[in-house]
Amino acid sequence: MSQALVYPLQWNSAQKLAFRFFFVYFLLYILPIPFKNSIVPWVGRNIIHLPYEITVFPNGSGDTTFNYVEVFCYVAVAVAALIVWSLLDRRRANYNTLLYWLVVVLRYYLATIMFGYGFAKVFKTQFPFPNLTRLLEPYGQSSPMGLAWTFMGYSTAYNWFTGLAEVVGGGLLLFRRSTALGAVILIAVIGNIVAINFCFDVPVKLYSSNLLLMTLFVLATEGKRLINVLLLNRPAPALDLTPFRTSRRWRIGRVVIKALLIGFVFYKNIADGFLTNKQYGDNAPKGPLYGLYQVETFALNGDTLAPMMTDTTRWRQVIISGYHNFSTIHFRMMSDSLYGYTLEVDTAKLRAVVRPRFGATEQSVFRYTRPDTNTLVFQGRFRQDSVYARLRRQPVGRFLLVNRGFHWINEYPFNR
Repeated sequence: MSQALVYPLQWNSAQKLAFRFFFVYFLLYILPIPFKNSIVPWVGRNIIHLPYEITVFPNGSGDTTFNYVEVFCYVAVAVAALIVWSLLDRRRANYNTLLYWLVVVLRYYLATIMFGYGFAKVFKTQFPFPNLTRLLEPYGQSSPMGLAWTFMGYSTAYNWFTGLAEVVGGGLLLFRRSTALGAVILIAVIGNIVAINFCFDVPVKLYSSNLLLMTLFVLATEGKRLINVLLLNRPAPALDLTPFRTSRRWRIGRVVIKALLIGFVFYKNIADGFLTNKQYGDNAPKGPLYGLYQVETFALNGDTLAPMMTDTTRWRQVIISGYHNFSTIHFRMMSDSLYGYTLEVDTAKLRAVVRPRFGATEQSVFRYTRPDTNTLVFQGRFRQDSVYARLRRQPVGRFLLVNRGFHWINEYPFNR
């Protein structure tokens, strides 16, 4: 009968150095740090001597200058702590207790993050189906990130597959008995995410790389057992699942608290998933004017303009997409240039308010009418001009990406 595996009583110097560094670095990365928005720009200005001031703070991009300088700060502090810690504590044989609790923190942190990303795919809110503007956009005009979002958003089944892999991998990390299996699954899952982020220029490279590093660290604590089984064909001792002897009351209390915590995390992610899907997912209600419209008649300041392909002022298409509580409108000119705005529709007053998506505060107000189900008439002032536009709705199902569907049998490849 194999002896239960416990952490070694004597660590070598490399193990102790590595642990001290990653212990400080991971805690800095995970825990909230006060005054960070003041510290990081100061470091960029006075220590790194950046040629520009850091003015963009954490937002939808995780690869800002702020984020890179932030990681530099974490590494610098971790190296300084490593040096001081090594000088003050050089006689310690091991850090088994600290390692145990660090792994616990990383397991629960990774599980929580994976639940968030996983359920966002299960409920298909991270990658919704390509909107009308995206469907009209030539491949060559999309960004690499936009191409990745279109690829992911097209297939609900693939979202479920990747999302469930994240949820299952994260769930397995919540239990010591299945930690190694969960870490192996997540290395594959997060590794694929890191590859997508780097290869498609998705600005979450730093964050996903750190998640992968944490997962590798968790798996490394059982590295010798895995090497014995997978590479050396040797028996591996069982893992000691009770490294700390505690009272029966404490064990019961720990199980109850853990069950409540896991239940709450699952409930919150599932409830948020349903709510977000109703607001922003594929099942969210569309706006009252949603559709793809061809411009039949267009008058600017009282003059009806002929559809000349060189005209930079006449509309050729109007694309109204988005959701009921967040609609967007895009105007495609005859010259093929495209301009996007936010759209607010008042169905009681038959009024549409168009605003720039970023920065500017000016707005344009249109009155609209619906002579029939396929016709929409806009009349009002756009920028400094008086505009009259009669629009004809176009069928959305004409897009191959929308109507192709799934086929078990393909006698020939259908690659268009």
